[in-house]
Amino acid sequence: MSIDNPKDDNSNNTHRLTSNVKAGGCAAKMSSSELKQILANLPKSKDPRLLAGIDNFEDAAAFQLNSDLALVKTVDFFPPLLDDPYLYGQIAATNALSDIYAMGAKPALALALLVFPTCDFPLDIAAEILKGGADQVSKAGAIIAGGHSIQGSETLYGLCVSGFVHPEKLLTNSGAKPKDSIVATKSLGAGVSLLALKAGLLNDEAKSRLFSNLTTLNDKAIDAVSYLSPHIHACTDITGFGLIGHIQEMSKASKLGAVVEVSSIRFLPGVLELASQGLVPAAAYGNRKSFQGNVSYIKDLPLEVTDLLYDPQTSGGLLFAVEPEHTEDCLKALALVGIEASCIGHFEEGIPGHIDIKP
Repeated sequence: MSIDNPKDDNSNNTHRLTSNVKAGGCAAKMSSSELKQILANLPKSKDPRLLAGIDNFEDAAAFQLNSDLALVKTVDFFPPLLDDPYLYGQIAATNALSDIYAMGAKPALALALLVFPTCDFPLDIAAEILKGGADQVSKAGAIIAGGHSIQGSETLYGLCVSGFVHPEKLLTNSGAKPKDSIVATKSLGAGVSLLALKAGLLNDEAKSRLFSNLTTLNDKAIDAVSYLSPHIHACTDITGFGLIGHIQEMSKASKLGAVVEVSSIRFLPGVLELASQGLVPAAAYGNRKSFQGNVSYIKDLPLEVTDLLYDPQTSGGLLFAVEPEHTEDCLKALALVGIEASCIGHFEEGIPGHIDIKP
């Protein structure tokens, strides 16, 4: 199924993947505060070969194999966020692969994870989900070599992905420096858009932009800025915790504060109006509860704007911490490969994890 012609998510199809889903995509993630609570007593590795792990809520784990090679590994899965099984598979795979790119690595091998209610849906739907994911893995230049499946009451799909990077080129979320620019590579508003899609409120242009956003790999972004690697100090991707949550993770891990300029943020078509009508995912309110204690607003902003700052993103773009002198070079390099990135703020000395929001 092509993303240009997905199945009608509001048809009378009796096999709607989202029919028994409480929350789809990255909006189904546990909240940051819940995660901190359940992870608090887990043992932490002291192995010096572990270059990145659970400490700073990194996108993936990185393990040094030798002086020239590190293994980067992630696992990511979620419930359906729309009813087209092939497109769902594509999006879930794109989202999982993003964790590898966010660490500056290249994906090499993937294993599929599938929970499927075989009593409720025909098996060809499961086959379409797997095909969508496999095609996206192939597009990334990686191999899908197997996986694991079980029966369950709710469909879940995702990938366990392995990639490789030179240890000196590994990107983490903890390397930002004062005055570094914050560069974002994708438009925001996927959570609101998906809610509107389910309600049948997106026009064809908005659907096209949304599906493109959700299925665009972050490989071109990493490749485009690779020549600037000494000047890119940190990276993460924007997913379920929203823009504020992921910037807060970066700034806290880097022991810095951050400033975000709302006027520089690019949003998907129509999401401001949709959010103003109350079409905001429940997870956005969970994100607000988790992160707003460390956020200050320089000036009052409309509720729909602040809601979008906490909007859970599925298969979101990358956030780079870039030396200010090389910000324009970064933006130009991304533009050359068709990515309309924007500088949305900067890091600064201050309370670790605190974010000032400017209009």
